[in-house]
Amino acid sequence: MAPLAPSRRRLFALTLVPVLAAACGAQENLDELPKTGLSEGKVIYSTWGTTQRREIENWSLLAFEKNYSDLKVDVIWSPTMAEHVAKQISLLSGGTPPDVMRLPAWSAPTFYNEEAARRLDPYFRRDGFKTDNLAAPFDVATFKRGFFALPRGQTGAWVVFYNRQLTSQAGVKAPAVSWTWDDFLKTARELTRPGAAGGGRWGVALEPLADFYHPWLWGAGADELDPTRETSAIDQGPAVEALEWLANLRHKHRVAPPAGEISDSLAAFVSGHVAMWYGPADAELELTKQPGLDFAIAAQPRGASGQHGGYRPDVMALSFNAQHPDDGWELLQFLVDVETQRLELDNALWLPQAKAIVGAESYQLVGGPPHDRRPGIPNALYRARSPVILPRGDEMRLATQRELAPFWQGTRGAREATTAAAMAVNSIIKGEA
Repeated sequence: MAPLAPSRRRLFALTLVPVLAAACGAQENLDELPKTGLSEGKVIYSTWGTTQRREIENWSLLAFEKNYSDLKVDVIWSPTMAEHVAKQISLLSGGTPPDVMRLPAWSAPTFYNEEAARRLDPYFRRDGFKTDNLAAPFDVATFKRGFFALPRGQTGAWVVFYNRQLTSQAGVKAPAVSWTWDDFLKTARELTRPGAAGGGRWGVALEPLADFYHPWLWGAGADELDPTRETSAIDQGPAVEALEWLANLRHKHRVAPPAGEISDSLAAFVSGHVAMWYGPADAELELTKQPGLDFAIAAQPRGASGQHGGYRPDVMALSFNAQHPDDGWELLQFLVDVETQRLELDNALWLPQAKAIVGAESYQLVGGPPHDRRPGIPNALYRARSPVILPRGDEMRLATQRELAPFWQGTRGAREATTAAAMAVNSIIKGEA
């Protein structure tokens, strides 16, 4: 890596306050958004998402341009995560990378391991950068005892959303902070109202539980990988029992819809077809847009081995052969600055992670949905953990999902499915696949 140049942050004062007003008050004028591929002094930033999300995120980039008036941000954008990751690999191998890459959690360690991202510790030391505005744990942003990225996006812990109107009608009490798996099942039973095919109401949807089951493994004293990280542990007793418990919500207790009945579990929650929905706290930003939906969030239920919240943020990294690394570092710092986080919350882009925001009572307790945000703030009420994600973690995740899919549908036994998943993951770890 070339010697680090003096920090531009010394040359430009942070003046976000007028930008907040400008960005929030002029969002219809898309001509003011940063352009792609038109500027001279530029930082190249790569991201993904829907067109609407891209437009919202561009207001953060416009705020950066207001503060660093000699720089423009060029955006390389992909509509989907998979397309985005493929594009980053192509750009890096072709020698035309972005300066700043936004990376999904499951893919980030592969980029670190392949030395496609720069280590950030020298920048931390040079500029005295502190992690005060970042939510711990930092597992997804670190590798081999160093920082390779900064977390940004999906910064809330995973929680249980519940429909307050439906719980009130059923006479169900709001879940306590320390509620257990048994309490969760009891609540799901009380909220389930059998009906004809496609009708009635279900206590909970299984699909999001099957998609991110890690906190349930932890609650059972299990994990997906063994402590050495050299082999899968998903076929071990506690893990198998935890996964069976989740599948039984559908197959034994019948508090979750049969496989194939709903195609979008979040939409089913919005419509009242499902009374509880498990997902990242950041889903609040989408749910608050739904007219008349009164919802709240509950903590991850406590298992026999404790209560653990799942935390899996996206991250931002500097590419190893960035053309403007120091300017890219300034963009990284700006995008996690506390005032930028306020702007992005106001624009409903991401939930904030800075203690200066999430630690305030005015943020934690609000007069409308979700009413109490504390269960979704990492480490606010109970321990937050990130999954163990290794290089090629995205491949391991896809292989596990593939092998477990018939199990969730009820056409394959837990032992057979987890054995197959462990074999697939072990092949990837050993480099045989």
